[in-house]
Amino acid sequence: MTLQSRATGALHGLALGDALGMPTQMLSRPDITARYGPFLTGFHPAAADHPLAAGMPAGAVTDDTEQALLLAQLLLGAKGRVDPAELARRLVAWEDDMRARGSLDLLGPSTKRAVELVLAGTPVDEVGRYGTTNGAAMRIAPVGIAVPVAEPALLVDRVVEASGLTHNTGVALAGAAAVAAAVSAGVDGASVPEAVEVAVSAARLAAGRGHWVAAADVAERIVWATGLVRGLTEAQVCERVYALVGTSLATQESVPAAFAVLAACPDDPWRAAPARRVRRRRLRHHRRDRGSRRRRLPRRGRLPGRRAGDARTRQPDPPTGRHRSRVARTPGPAVSSRLWHLGNVVVDLVLDVPALPERGGDVLATRTEDTPGGGFNVMAAAARQGLAVTYAGAHGTGPFGDRARAALHAENIDVLLAPRTEEDTGFVVCLVDADGERTFVTSPGAEATLRSADLAELRPGAGDFAYVTGYSLLHDSNRAALLDLLPRLDPAVTLVTDPGPLVRGIPVGAVESLLARSDWWSCNAREAALLTGLDDPAEAARALQSRLGRGSVLVRTGAEGCVLHQGGRLVAVPGFVVDAVDVNGAGDAHTGVFMAALARGVDPVAAARRANAGAALAVTASGPATAPDAARLDVFLN
Repeated sequence: MTLQSRATGALHGLALGDALGMPTQMLSRPDITARYGPFLTGFHPAAADHPLAAGMPAGAVTDDTEQALLLAQLLLGAKGRVDPAELARRLVAWEDDMRARGSLDLLGPSTKRAVELVLAGTPVDEVGRYGTTNGAAMRIAPVGIAVPVAEPALLVDRVVEASGLTHNTGVALAGAAAVAAAVSAGVDGASVPEAVEVAVSAARLAAGRGHWVAAADVAERIVWATGLVRGLTEAQVCERVYALVGTSLATQESVPAAFAVLAACPDDPWRAAPARRVRRRRLRHHRRDRGSRRRRLPRRGRLPGRRAGDARTRQPDPPTGRHRSRVARTPGPAVSSRLWHLGNVVVDLVLDVPALPERGGDVLATRTEDTPGGGFNVMAAAARQGLAVTYAGAHGTGPFGDRARAALHAENIDVLLAPRTEEDTGFVVCLVDADGERTFVTSPGAEATLRSADLAELRPGAGDFAYVTGYSLLHDSNRAALLDLLPRLDPAVTLVTDPGPLVRGIPVGAVESLLARSDWWSCNAREAALLTGLDDPAEAARALQSRLGRGSVLVRTGAEGCVLHQGGRLVAVPGFVVDAVDVNGAGDAHTGVFMAALARGVDPVAAARRANAGAALAVTASGPATAPDAARLDVFLN
């Protein structure tokens, strides 16, 4: 497809979705499903008793499309810019024309208030300070067509120009910027995950513009909402979005809801549009005389005045990965499986010190770093190999929770649960002395509060991977939730368990339950010795294998590689000689790469060799999350 065809397609998609939703606006989901069934399968006329669209024929568009085309005409006439005063005049004229045609669906509440203030003489930069509804987001698509996403600051500036008159608040501008960025990315040829990623970035950038109002963060709610629907059926998506995300006029509800449905149906826009519209409630405030007639969808064509592709202020480079925040990493071949990480993500506060202070003493750190840690390292390693990853653990609200989610997002890792509002994510203080010895102090937070209810609807599919770490099993709430999940796991889901260094602190019953269900028990030699009392890794692997109900054992042996015990066969897989800089996180890199290789159908021995190589490359760089991407690992192995 060309840039022009995608730009035209964006406008057609806007009009099609608008026409699909026309008969359902202002109706509750139960009312919609009673009239049209669980999903819209095509265009319908509005019912005779419809409070807003009575008499409108099937395929008719509403004010959303008409105001978008109005905005497009302004952009074309001013070479990509929008004059707020001219926009106000056009909106007034548009509403007068709609009223003359007998329309009931006029300006929304925020737009209506702003236009009335402009007519009363209020300065343009003040009239939109209370606009928080989704009107700006619903008409912003032409800005996304006109401005390349490669220039995010310019894109946000143009969104503010086009929206500030009526919606000059951080929440409304963030919602509009998210939609504009997603449209712009799509016009450039980006995939849905890439478009969602740049949308979140644009929402964060725009959130600081305009006037502050008390509202949920749009960017974080998009991240949460898109993760919320992973692995669900279409019916479950509709129920969850309607009940939890919300579908009102509030920007922080409707925009994340739209992205959630988009994420759930990334390859089928026809399914995405009816799924979204069947649960949409349009809460317009105008109730005038009925009997309106609206224009049907236009014939295929271009925006007046020029070709759609010419509307852009610049031509960006082809979208060869530039939408990704992780541009230097090249994922491996696409894998249909998904990794569901059931562990904990924390933030590591690393301090380099000459020596540990004496009791009651003090010492100056020579270097300080904060970095996401815990389960993040395994997820990052797997994601860099091309495996889709979802974090299903708990996380908090606060600076550490924000840091953790930002890191997950940067690695294209989905987040299943909403942030805990009552506390922040926990952190670990790591003191590294001059000899390289590490001393840890952990302060648990929201990640230690996972509940059974959080995982009640979690249903990994056949071929998926679920990962449990011993750190989670140390917390009573998490342990109960995970043990409750085990019997519900599909037998075709591969469960990987890593008991971690604190394995002796895990209740014996929990260890035995996981041994009975695990498909792979992955640990290092020390942990294997703690579990079996055997110092020889091979003997420990054999002893662990005898306790497993259905699975196999992998014991990591550091630079020597690892030992596999599978199907009665013991195999030593040698490691790779490298100049180690920092061994922290090597085991996590090994586990993430191993799971990604298994998900791609690689033989376990070959997968273990690839994991050994991934761990070897990881220790050549400083930091915990240093696992290589698939391309670098392929070069190393070949």
